[in-house]
Amino acid sequence: MYSYESMREKHGSRVSQTIDSPIMVFDYFEISELFVALLVILIFGVVFYSWGLMIILLIITLGLGPVIRRRNKKGIFFHWPYRHFKMTLPGIINPKGNKKYSD
Repeated sequence: MYSYESMREKHGSRVSQTIDSPIMVFDYFEISELFVALLVILIFGVVFYSWGLMIILLIITLGLGPVIRRRNKKGIFFHWPYRHFKMTLPGIINPKGNKKYSD
């Protein structure tokens, strides 16, 4: 068998195993925004056949979403509703009160 160690040292480059930034499409949209847009097209364009609502939701998702995300801190879409609507999500990480959930 041939050893590729010399080729790896000469032509190879190290790649980090973690992704420190979101995957971007066209250097503007995050991949999650595009999946949400595809879901909007599937639900409101194919299933319910509501073109007006689909266009409005696509404008919000692909037009306003990236602008809001760039002007605010990371996680704005997750933290804003909890802070402004006084929402609580009790669970293992954030238990409500001083209850004991495990032994």
